[in-house]
Amino acid sequence: MTNKLPTKLKKEPLVDAVFELRFDASAPVSSIFPGFFFSKLEGNKNIETLPTAELPKHLRDSDPNLQFAPVVRIHWNDDFLISISDRSIAVACKLPYPGWGDFKRAILKVVNLVGEVGIVHEIQRYALKYVDLIPCDDLKERVSYINMEISLGNLKVGKELFQFRVEIPKDQTINVVQIISSGSITLGGIKKEGLVIDIDTIHNVDDQKLIDFLPQLSEQLDLIHGINKQMFFDCITAETLAFLDPDYE
Repeated sequence: MTNKLPTKLKKEPLVDAVFELRFDASAPVSSIFPGFFFSKLEGNKNIETLPTAELPKHLRDSDPNLQFAPVVRIHWNDDFLISISDRSIAVACKLPYPGWGDFKRAILKVVNLVGEVGIVHEIQRYALKYVDLIPCDDLKERVSYINMEISLGNLKVGKELFQFRVEIPKDQTINVVQIISSGSITLGGIKKEGLVIDIDTIHNVDDQKLIDFLPQLSEQLDLIHGINKQMFFDCITAETLAFLDPDYE
């Protein structure tokens, strides 16, 4: 794979893009953040209460699977969703993907507002996740899209269904890569099926002071974005890249 990465793909495979920040707070953020963000963010906003909010807070606190489950979601303009749990905040893109420049500006705005509230003092981790779906009807062709060979005993996977997960360390991050041979999503009422490549780039910082993290945020976002992007292109073959019609300008 060439070292020069495309600036965009004309056949955009992206179906999800999410930044998440996890932290400890001195007050219940799921009660405080929604109103604060609603007052501070420009443009159109709408607050949505999610089913998790119906569960008692002590139950959410005691269950590791619920501690980071969103309680409230803010629809911000036509481009972004802000999901707030008891111990995290996430910024997701609505489709079509607006591009890294706009996504990064939205993340910076939201995280700096977290700092303004003054109830988050230390963070545990931040992560950037991209999910891509490369459309294809033929299972054998989907296997040929990825830059790897899969064998189990005497079986070389060619047209069988498969799903695997691997954690790859790189530059102080952990990259959780999941590849699913048969995935589907409905966008705009149209169902798409194909190969799913899900890459979650995670940087664990273990109680770093938020006040120290904020000046580094812009640089760190570019770093994890670059790592995630390189991981995706390393996962696909040159033929797959050509199919996606890359633009290098």
